[in-house]
Amino acid sequence: MLNAKHWMMVLATMVIGTSHCLAVDVAGNWIAEISTSGEPQYARVSLGVDGSKVSGSWGDSIISGTISGQDLELVLADAQGRTNGNLKGHLEADKILGDGTLSGGGRAGRTAAAAGFGAFGAAGRSTQINWVLKRAATLPATPQIHQFVPTDLYATYSGTLKPALTIFPGDTVHTWTADAGGVDANGVRHRGGDSAVGPFYIEGALPGDTLVVHFLKVKTNRSSARQGTRINAHAVTAAYLVSAKYDPDFSGEWTLSPDKGIATLAHPSERLKGYSVPIKPMIGCISVAPPGEEQYRGGDLGPFGGNLDYNDNIEGTTIYLPVYHRGALFGIGDGHAAMGDGEVTGSALETSLDVDFSVDVIRDDASVQPRAETKDYLISFGVSGSVPESIQIATAQLATWVKKDYKLSDSEVAILFGATLKYDITELVDAKYNVVAKIPKSVLYSMK
Repeated sequence: MLNAKHWMMVLATMVIGTSHCLAVDVAGNWIAEISTSGEPQYARVSLGVDGSKVSGSWGDSIISGTISGQDLELVLADAQGRTNGNLKGHLEADKILGDGTLSGGGRAGRTAAAAGFGAFGAAGRSTQINWVLKRAATLPATPQIHQFVPTDLYATYSGTLKPALTIFPGDTVHTWTADAGGVDANGVRHRGGDSAVGPFYIEGALPGDTLVVHFLKVKTNRSSARQGTRINAHAVTAAYLVSAKYDPDFSGEWTLSPDKGIATLAHPSERLKGYSVPIKPMIGCISVAPPGEEQYRGGDLGPFGGNLDYNDNIEGTTIYLPVYHRGALFGIGDGHAAMGDGEVTGSALETSLDVDFSVDVIRDDASVQPRAETKDYLISFGVSGSVPESIQIATAQLATWVKKDYKLSDSEVAILFGATLKYDITELVDAKYNVVAKIPKSVLYSMK
């Protein structure tokens, strides 16, 4: 039988325990998913609790608020202290559900389209929202290594695809890709049409971030490759196209000799018996899921990447891709043993590859198109409906990149580009054109 004193001690313990439990349950890092009339918006949220007071951040807004039992009231303010959100929430198990109002002028929620802008209209205009906070995943203490053996390939780019594997920033994946026709190292044909391996869900990647992919290994894994034998219509004049007399039996089969580092024609004509090319394994298709509900076939390309067909997407290259969906949904496919600029025959030494890659995420910073970095160059992609427009996109993006990272003025960038800028036409034969602008890293070493 407990006396009154004992009961008081029990009640005090319960109160202290409850308060401690609430602090543990609410404090920490969360991901907010905000319901809107369009696609969901996301924000990184950090909460701290001191008694009944709540503080922290929601996107780039500052949080102040209170907690009472399972209920929270949060006020969001911008850096100048102006209120841009009033939210109420309720703690339920491992998540917090709520509603309230948000106004423009702060980045309290982000889609790919809205990242970096007031996502909820003009400052002062409030929008009623519903939201849910879910715990942000905890990064493993040490990076993980994944041996991923695909059981199927996918031939579309879409945010609706189910992830094949979830990985964290810092993790490494060992896997393989098929050729453009879906044929693997054992000669087994999977799904064709520039099909890809994955998609890989990168934990912590949100719209408006940049996915960073380091290609650690890109090697051929079979002794054969196949190339088209006619020049694509996009690459020649109409006069040449109609006058060309191609041999329908001419063979585009190649034999790969990695030990010698060369590829030779398996059935060469008399004039090409001594012809060989260096093996330079490259990945044709590198992608994230495209924005919103957009969906494309495997041979397409765009700001999301896709069939970029750049012959410097090789071992040692780092790719930067803008993220449009939570988890990014990254994939690779369309292996080549070598390829000339533009892939003018529509296919070039198509083969399967063994690929190792690791990933990172740059938060809250994304360019409008893919970028890349090799040991020698900073590279900017420009994908569009015409070569002139692709040049403009690639050049402007590269200029913006160099200005930001190297603190150069527009005049300084103009001088730099005028003397050292280079262009590669990487894609001429698919739905869109792709031109890269690149600048030697050697000219930038003294400016960092």
